[in-house]
Amino acid sequence: MSDNPTAYPPHPSPNVPPPPPGYPAPPSTFQAPPAPDYAQPYQNQPPPPYAAMGLAGAAGLMSQFTGRAAWSIGVGLVTIIAPFVVHWVFYVLALVGLLYGVQAIRRGQLIGGIIGIVLNVIGGLLTVVILTGG
Repeated sequence: MSDNPTAYPPHPSPNVPPPPPGYPAPPSTFQAPPAPDYAQPYQNQPPPPYAAMGLAGAAGLMSQFTGRAAWSIGVGLVTIIAPFVVHWVFYVLALVGLLYGVQAIRRGQLIGGIIGIVLNVIGGLLTVVILTGG
């Protein structure tokens, strides 16, 4: 006989009588663990206060003005303010600010990147107007 079990149950021994009718089946060897009776983690908890939600929204909005977006906005402000305050024009600085604005948008800082690009376009046009003598 082979070592592999067969798909059919073994034949009952001729010396063992069959169980009487209505007799329950024998218990299986595996029993599943009982279902947990505790509440789910999201249930039975009070909602967060409105101030906490407002602060989280403000923190999310402030993250739009960090890193490359902040540099783009700062460079844009310098290209606009410097010609009037120190009478100095930065030729290439608006292009650097545009580059930072595009990088900010690609990093997910859409609002800060757009503001930086707009400021740098204004600063670049101002530089062109000043240099052409218009």
